[in-house]
Order: sequence, then C-alpha cells, then structure tokens
Amino acid sequence: MEIIELTGTTDASGDLTITSTQRVVGYVEKVVHDYKTADTGADLTLTCEAEISESILVKANLGTSDSVFYPRAIPNKVADGTAFTDAAEKIFVAGCFKAVIAQGGNALVVRFLVYVSDE
Repeated sequence: MEIIELTGTTDASGDLTITSTQRVVGYVEKVVHDYKTADTGADLTLTCEAEISESILVKANLGTSDSVFYPRAIPNKVADGTAFTDAAEKIFVAGCFKAVIAQGGNALVVRFLVYVSDE
C-alpha cells in the first residue's frame, strides 16, 4: 500500500492547490483529513490528474477534527451505460493527486493522506 501525502498552507484568500509529485497506479482505499489549522468551512476537491481529471472526493465544510473518507464509484451497466443502483467500487487511479482547498482561512495548514492499494 502506498500513502501519498498532500500538505500545504493556504494563501491570504484561503485557497490552496497541492499536486503530488508521485504518480500512482492502483485503487483508492481511503482519504484521511489530518486536521491541522484550516477553518471549519474549508472545502476540498480531490482529483487524480492524468489524461483527464477524475474526481475522487468533494467535501464541503471539512470541519476542525480529523476525519476518514472511503470514496467509491458507482459502476455503469455494459448494456446501456446507466448507473447501478445497488453497487459501489473502489476508484482506480493512474496519475498524480491534486487537492484544491477553498475557504480554508488565511495562512493555515491542511494535510491529507491518500491510501492507494494495488488490488
């Protein structure tokens, strides 16, 4: 299992973009918000960047405590492309993670750990 760390400090307007330098291939197991000092209203958009940008997790108002998320994708039916209503699968990624923070507060620290497995 690989653990990708995304840590940074927000700018004066409370915004931050962090892109990992390590490319990963595998399945997202979980995302840990390791609370540091960001405002309670901080919003997160986590994507995997490759040929396209794929959404992994979008969370508004992260809060002021540590939290763990298990993002999953809803698979599509082969016959017509509609989504299943009773299934969810781990998200396959091949690229670099990017975390975008909005409303995080002035010069405050955010930290995320993304756990990626090969199965």
